[in-house]
Amino acid sequence: MTVPAVSSGPSPSQLETLELLERIGGSASLVSVMIIFVTYGLIARARNPRNTFIVFASIANVGASIGCIISQDGLHAGEDSILCRAQSFLVHIFMQSDAWWSFGMSFNTFLVVSGRTDPDTFNKWMYSLICFGGPFITGFTLFFIYDPVRGPVYGATLVWCWIREDWASIRLFTSYIFVWICIIGSLILNTIVGYRIFYIRNQIRSFSNSLSLSAIDNQLPLTNTRSNTQGSEHPIINTQDSTTHAPTSDTTKPMSIVVGSTLRTPDTSLRSPKSRHSLAVTSHSGSDNVPKTPRIANATKGVISRFRLQDPVKRAYLRTTFMFTISVLVTWVPASINRIRSLTGGTVPFSNQVVMAAVMPLQGLWNAAIFFATSHSILREVAREKWGLWVLKSTTIDEEVAERAVVGQAHMDEDPDRTDSGSDIELRHVSRIPVKGN
Repeated sequence: MTVPAVSSGPSPSQLETLELLERIGGSASLVSVMIIFVTYGLIARARNPRNTFIVFASIANVGASIGCIISQDGLHAGEDSILCRAQSFLVHIFMQSDAWWSFGMSFNTFLVVSGRTDPDTFNKWMYSLICFGGPFITGFTLFFIYDPVRGPVYGATLVWCWIREDWASIRLFTSYIFVWICIIGSLILNTIVGYRIFYIRNQIRSFSNSLSLSAIDNQLPLTNTRSNTQGSEHPIINTQDSTTHAPTSDTTKPMSIVVGSTLRTPDTSLRSPKSRHSLAVTSHSGSDNVPKTPRIANATKGVISRFRLQDPVKRAYLRTTFMFTISVLVTWVPASINRIRSLTGGTVPFSNQVVMAAVMPLQGLWNAAIFFATSHSILREVAREKWGLWVLKSTTIDEEVAERAVVGQAHMDEDPDRTDSGSDIELRHVSRIPVKGN
């Protein structure tokens, strides 16, 4: 009969390894969030709503990092010590706040994409009240829960002071449940936002292409004013000959494009020069002669341009939110796996404990990586303007650069006074395009 092995817990050397990982990760996160605060405070252009969310989440990372740096010092001081209780409070409130802020950012991104809020503003105090207030209420309440048999809620765990194993159900329902509700909610909102952004983007592209084809089909037709003495059905386009236009009224504005026609007949020498050049292109600005398609097209292009201006901003929101959600997911998966194994009566391998101790304290480092990854173009421009530094350009198109390019293209597309004409070859090509209705 085989006797199952009984786990006696980590050895002292293993506990030292876990303590070292916690303190290294907590210190790295604390330094990272301090760099975020300094950058956000010094560079005004970095103070956009996306970065503001990260800054507020980084405030929670300060408390979580301090709790990780304390590590097992709280255990050594005793469960009833102020240090152990303070560490328990910090870990409970601020370790899960990142997940709350992730859901808040996802929800705000959903409101921005759906057009229900301005992408340049958000109610940061309302989000702070929810994302900080929710964990604070439960964390503060746990101070006053006591059972004569199980003792207080806050006390010793394996790696630090938090909710004791005797109160594992409270740990589950006041921490893990809320964290996973926020993670799943963030993933759902990000999926909806991503689908909406790319669906509208494809619709705009398709509509823009159809508008371009419609504009070609609705080109002003050439007016062929043939005289009764015309002897050829195939005029030869010659842009060098002069042309006589019909009299125009005050509401008539001739176009600068004029096409002449040389008619080859046996009686050519008997005709006057006026009858030899009878093919002209004339554009009238009167309401009876000008189709309304150009006006509709210009208005539609304006709508498309506005969609294009908002598209880079929305994609930047989605990318930042998605990265934030993934960082929270990576942080909480190892701890959740260990919690499930403990609740099902299994033992948690030391390797799982190592992964959890290495990942949990790094929330501030992830936030710094997201902050600088999404703001690198702004920081690069500031470095060039203030210090004249040359920074390697990114291979990806930045949202601000793309937006400026779209603005320029929008102005070019919407300019009604453009008078540049095509070459003779282009005129020949346009003249061969069949006109609808003919």
